[in-house]
Amino acid sequence: MVIKNGWKYIPTIRRLLPQSHMEKHRTIVLLTGIIRLHGIHAVQLTLPAARLYLATRFVWGLLFYLMVTVSMVYQVEIVGLDPLQLVLVGTALEVSAFVFEVPTGIVADRYSRKLSIVTGYAITAAAFVLMALVPTFIALVTASFLWGLGWTFVSGAQQAWLADEIGEMNAAPLYLAGERLKNYGAFCGIVMAVLIGSFEIHYSILVAGLGFAAWSVALYVLMQESGFTPSVEAREAHFVQTLREGFSVIRRSQTLMLLMLVGVVFGTFSEGYDRLAAAHLLRGFSFEVSTGLTPVIAFGLMTAAGVLLSIVAVSYLERVVDTENARHLARVLSIITVSILIFVLVFALTGQVWLAIAMYIVLQPLRSVIDPLTMAWVNRNIASEVRATVISMHAQSDALGQMAGGPGMGLIGREVGVRIAISCAAVLLAPAVLLYERSRRFSTTQ
Repeated sequence: MVIKNGWKYIPTIRRLLPQSHMEKHRTIVLLTGIIRLHGIHAVQLTLPAARLYLATRFVWGLLFYLMVTVSMVYQVEIVGLDPLQLVLVGTALEVSAFVFEVPTGIVADRYSRKLSIVTGYAITAAAFVLMALVPTFIALVTASFLWGLGWTFVSGAQQAWLADEIGEMNAAPLYLAGERLKNYGAFCGIVMAVLIGSFEIHYSILVAGLGFAAWSVALYVLMQESGFTPSVEAREAHFVQTLREGFSVIRRSQTLMLLMLVGVVFGTFSEGYDRLAAAHLLRGFSFEVSTGLTPVIAFGLMTAAGVLLSIVAVSYLERVVDTENARHLARVLSIITVSILIFVLVFALTGQVWLAIAMYIVLQPLRSVIDPLTMAWVNRNIASEVRATVISMHAQSDALGQMAGGPGMGLIGREVGVRIAISCAAVLLAPAVLLYERSRRFSTTQ
């Protein structure tokens, strides 16, 4: 909840903070009673863990978009991959995510969230450096596999760390706030990618890798872990025990079971769309002639427009979506999914390059809000001791869908056509809408 009356919430803030911190933060607490500070929440202003989480989301957006803005242009134009190879590079990432997602989540649950997060950023750095320096299909597959491994160390641990440090209810609104700050960072990263990539495309990817290396060191120095201290018995417990506990939590919750199935559906869709959308624009139209721009500048501008729309979308959802109401979350996610399905079909089937570009831009904010809303929903249903593991299982369901659907989409794209492959990917989203609607029956408003 956004604080509108700071005086009312001072007792709550006092309980959240150690007594020695009260004088230091009193001015900030009183100021939040006067102004909303653009939707920043009280816990974001007063708790160090919340501030570090938000800073990390900003840095992640900056460095990730510094790489991703030019990565598909790099793969299509510089390395010269065909549709099947483009998808196989992504499949390597998803195979890695599928294999390592749960084991790395268990590392975070049994040993240290901080260790898991720092390790993940360091491995991601190595992957991006390799991708930038060796422009071959085999090197890209290897780099993607490493990237997937790095991300699995981060994906479950980061959200679990935040929830442990400030509490589940305080963490829920921060997922959307973090998404907004990630978008601010993304916009900065896009500008940097265009400026750097205009000289040499691979320089952007290299700088992103070096940035992730630097941030992993910064997190090692700055990150505290006071909300989670595994017992000696937990450290000695076998991985299989935590895995069994995670599966037990999912089996007991109809909502979590349905969300896992949604993850598989979205994974199947996203691998086909993500890997082929750039190839569709670059090879399906007279792109440079129609836009009058080089691919790096054009994709930079399109991505920047999408990020600006994402900032607006996330800010709007922060105001209107009740993250504590599971039924409301299910309805919002269902509407967003239907919109994505329709816009992807238009993107794939239109013969007008500017309409395709418009769809490409609009799809970015729609897809950007799916993950934070889902995380807010998932976290409401799991306990701390298996939180990272269950979140990792959800991410693994997405990886499973991408592994299952990706190569097929790539083969269709190479043998039949990219338009047909992207259209098939869109149709695969239909079951997700039905699953969201069904999940509303098993969710209760709290």
